[in-house]
Amino acid sequence: MMLGKVIGEVWASRKHLLFEGRKAMLVAALARDGEKLSPTGEIVVALDDIGAQPGHVVTVSWGSGARAVFQPPDNRDILADAAISRIVDGHSQETDGREVVIVEE
Repeated sequence: MMLGKVIGEVWASRKHLLFEGRKAMLVAALARDGEKLSPTGEIVVALDDIGAQPGHVVTVSWGSGARAVFQPPDNRDILADAAISRIVDGHSQETDGREVVIVEE
């Protein structure tokens, strides 16, 4: 899984039938930089079925984990390597032996 921030959307006038009703979102990977999360420069396209919007911090699942995000029975046929699996409300991390809780705004 990857932690990232939604930075945009990809759209197309023609797409595979199983993509109907699902958005393709641009997600910038985040990594810890001291006590904050900063973009790494990596950007991925992830299918979204849970309503993520630009600015949301999300987790992205990969491979068969990405397909498992979608409801069976048609999830085995979805052509997805990456899918948004959570919209993150906050996270905690340990810094210098103390736990710091960060709430996303």
